[in-house]
Amino acid sequence: MITTTRKKNLRPFLVGGAVGLAFAALSLSGALETWTLLASDRFFLSRPADPSIVVVAIDDASLGQIGRWPWPRRVHAQLIKNLADAGARVIGYDVNFPEPSDPENDAELERAIREAGNVVLPVELQIRQQKGELSFDPSVVVSPIPAIGAAAAATGHSNTPPDVDGTVRRVPIMVSARDRSVVPAFALQAFRIAAPGRDVPPRVLDRYGRLSINFNGQPRTIFPTISAVEIVRGTFDKGSVAGKTIFVGATAADLHDDRLVPTSLGLPMPGVEIHASLYDTLLTKRWIVQTPFWFGPVLILLLGMALGAVIPVIRARYSLLLTLGLWIGSLVTAIVLFDRGRVMDVVWPSLTLVFAYAAVTVERRMTADQERRELKTAFSRYVAPAVVDAIIEDPSRLKLGGEKRRMTVLFSDIRGFTTISESLSPETLVELMNAYLTAMTDIVFANGGTLDKYIGDAVMAFWNAPFDQPDHAARAAKTALEMQAKLAEMNRAKAFPNGIQLKIGVGINTGEMIVGNMGSETRFDYTVLGDNVNLGSRLESVTKDYGVGIILSEAAKKEAGSVFKTRKLDTVTVKGKTEPVVIYELLD
Repeated sequence: MITTTRKKNLRPFLVGGAVGLAFAALSLSGALETWTLLASDRFFLSRPADPSIVVVAIDDASLGQIGRWPWPRRVHAQLIKNLADAGARVIGYDVNFPEPSDPENDAELERAIREAGNVVLPVELQIRQQKGELSFDPSVVVSPIPAIGAAAAATGHSNTPPDVDGTVRRVPIMVSARDRSVVPAFALQAFRIAAPGRDVPPRVLDRYGRLSINFNGQPRTIFPTISAVEIVRGTFDKGSVAGKTIFVGATAADLHDDRLVPTSLGLPMPGVEIHASLYDTLLTKRWIVQTPFWFGPVLILLLGMALGAVIPVIRARYSLLLTLGLWIGSLVTAIVLFDRGRVMDVVWPSLTLVFAYAAVTVERRMTADQERRELKTAFSRYVAPAVVDAIIEDPSRLKLGGEKRRMTVLFSDIRGFTTISESLSPETLVELMNAYLTAMTDIVFANGGTLDKYIGDAVMAFWNAPFDQPDHAARAAKTALEMQAKLAEMNRAKAFPNGIQLKIGVGINTGEMIVGNMGSETRFDYTVLGDNVNLGSRLESVTKDYGVGIILSEAAKKEAGSVFKTRKLDTVTVKGKTEPVVIYELLD
């Protein structure tokens, strides 16, 4: 029994484990990477950025008052000069000057940058991903003209390459070329000036040297922002920029310098805010790194095995709650880890739970169907197939334990069986009994009866259990008549070995009986007990005394109804009873 239970529980465990193993392998393959990224995007929460960061926006108001883009370089020079005079700590100027303008404008801008001494300018690279690394072609770098570039405190690449779904989540901190030249990121250069001596720990970079940006909130809501026209005209509050890191860049829609980010929710983020967000991540050390490569697959495998192990031993209604609980638990774990700077995939664990639950449930259903078939096969040995179908359809009809109910019981017995058995070999006797009992049992089942047991050559059956049969006495009476008719037919056809002719007596009684599973904890039978059961057995015995084939008690006669022809035989006191009983012969 223990071995069978273990085998039954092992199958769903293996099914759940197989789903977990398959999905773990798929997660390692990089499948559904876009879904994983999108799911992780939902974990970003709004929080204040470092107060030392200010954005100066080249916005629609600035374009409207200063003029169309591009502006004369003297305007940029004035903007830089005013920021430097106000005490800006670092000026990240996200505007490229790749071609010469008129000498006077170029010289004025160069002078303003050099005198500020803290300006970082951008360069644009053509970044390629090859052989597991990022690189750029030094021959196609878009950089400021030499005079302006040389005046800057530093230059850095302003590339913000999006992921496969078009969303910017990470920026390469350092990009190398074939000539071994290296270009740091624009925001990193600003960070190095603002926080000399600090750098990025390699452990927070991915295998391509990219740093994930910990975005603080939705675009245009994160950083204190001043319109560029206010800086140029000197109408701004100098205290708002003193000691601050300033990122200057385009926010006007017509300048098309924006990208989707994890916190966009459909609204692109200006490139200057992306650089400022990267700078904020560097400054606050709110790193975002992936969990170890083994963490996700191990979690997926454990989830699959957990469902396979637990579902078979709990009620079906709780299995869905268990699955939901594990899913919610995985989400909470992912949120907690993200808050601590670790990104955990939630897509593959979620899919694992769905498919493992479905697979284990299907396996349980298939096992249950197999067990139902086995139950039907086993139970059909005792009751009619129609009864088995009814019990399987509504198991509540089968009440375990014992209950009192009005029922009809039938006993049949072969006349002179002892003499017959002594005259036959064991093999012949078995052949005779099998033929006889098969025919009699089929008749019991055909009339919806429950076979209680064989008592030697005797057949014991009852009606109105395990489910209700209002015509239970009529069914028993019809069974007795058909048994006599079938036996006569078999005798005429010489169906028994050695041409033996059999005769039987049948006793039927109706009354209150106890029915249920009776026996020990390890072995029990579904049977009936009580005085009325004993009376049925006694009635079968007295058929010999009256020389009749079938005897009904008065209770059985009344319960069966007037459709049956009967003849009153006598009023007798049977063995074990003190009250006399009126008995009837069942004729037709």
